[in-house]
Amino acid sequence: MRSYILSIIAGLMCLMVPATALAEAQEDFATAFKAYNSQVASHQYIPASRSAARAAEACVAARNYNGALRLLSGFERVMGERHVGADSLPAAYYNLAKARYGVYSALKDGAQAEASLRRMADYARKAKSKEVAADMLFTEAKYYYSAGNTTQGDRCIARLIRQYESSSDYSAADKAYKELIAKAVSSGDAVLVDRTYEQYIRWSDSIEAAREDSELRKVSSEKALADRTIARKDAAIAARTSLMAVFIVLFVSAVALLGVGTFYYQRIRRKNRMIAQEKAEADRRSAEKSAMMQNMSSSIGPALERLGSSDPGNPAVDDIRRYVRKVEEFSEVDAAPALAEGVEQVNLETFLGSIADEFRPNLQPGAAIRIEGARGCAALPAEEVRRILEYLVDNAVKFTPKGGKVTLAYRKRSATVSQFIVSDSGPGIPQEEREDLFKAFNASRDISDGDGLGLPICALRAEKIGGSLTLDPDTKGATFILTVHG
Repeated sequence: MRSYILSIIAGLMCLMVPATALAEAQEDFATAFKAYNSQVASHQYIPASRSAARAAEACVAARNYNGALRLLSGFERVMGERHVGADSLPAAYYNLAKARYGVYSALKDGAQAEASLRRMADYARKAKSKEVAADMLFTEAKYYYSAGNTTQGDRCIARLIRQYESSSDYSAADKAYKELIAKAVSSGDAVLVDRTYEQYIRWSDSIEAAREDSELRKVSSEKALADRTIARKDAAIAARTSLMAVFIVLFVSAVALLGVGTFYYQRIRRKNRMIAQEKAEADRRSAEKSAMMQNMSSSIGPALERLGSSDPGNPAVDDIRRYVRKVEEFSEVDAAPALAEGVEQVNLETFLGSIADEFRPNLQPGAAIRIEGARGCAALPAEEVRRILEYLVDNAVKFTPKGGKVTLAYRKRSATVSQFIVSDSGPGIPQEEREDLFKAFNASRDISDGDGLGLPICALRAEKIGGSLTLDPDTKGATFILTVHG
């Protein structure tokens, strides 16, 4: 079907433009449309929106305005059928609205161009992206200058520069102005070039004056400091009766400082030795505890096997057997060293999708598992992260009632910090159980009601990979946050 649309649009272009321009437009359109098809097929909607916009620009270059609008509407229809709305992916809809703005501007349809500009502004606010906001302000400035509204255009430019100008970081603002001028030149808009260059000159003059004033204040401050230092030295010299007295005072002070320094140095050395000894003792006790727990599990195992053989199907035996396995797992994780290797690049959509698929058959009727934020790739200790998430999702599915919802989400918090959030619409964690939720063996319990070791094991695994596992106390149901540092 898409190939058929491509043929129609190309045919229309043949009727509307000269041969040389047609060939260039067809080549641009074919390249963009091929990329668009590939990106839509792999659910890469933001790159697909950019490719759709480039294909629409090729149509506009060939004066095939209806073809451009049909292409953009078709992509919106595809996203609608796949339940990708403007609230969930505003950046993609921003690209489409901008492409429409370009079509209507070429048609000189002022009303439709202004309507597209309003939609762009709405999507830019929702996107909460510095790059999208900057592009929006530049497009608005260009629109207002072309409409003769230079006051409003100047305001847009000023807002754009304020996004880059923080405190006294003048180099960032200067770079932003130069990029803005280059962008205006490449767009071929003489009015926009003139206005931006004029504002840049005024801004440069004001910054130069501010710098000179700052340098003057700095020099004055340094002079005042030097005057105070000289005055203090003169007073100190006048207070001494002779050079020998000064030498004696300095010598005594040096000896005293050396004695104090030696005293504190010895204290620090003793303290460091004590800390090292305490750490070694803690490691020894932890190893002994792990060995004891493993020996205990090994000793109980044969007895459990004999008891299970003599009384098959006894649920108490199964409960004890599961508890022993959990104790062994906790001991193994506790004794293991911190994970320094095993990090790999994973496709987030595939990674989280496989976890969700594993537990969907266990959902109550009408309940669902939803995945959020799974776009692109991330460097993770994938095996350990999967173990933790599988336990959390399994728990969430167990406690989610009919018609409920389990959410498995990914958030990129910084260049080196990732978060996985597992939440459910179940009854949540009672307030009195939250304080010791991640502590193992914190209280006696009936293991037939659960061993209470699953979350402590997950928290311990998170610690071993340099991360953390926490409970969000401010949500309905239960929401667990796994933070991973990469």
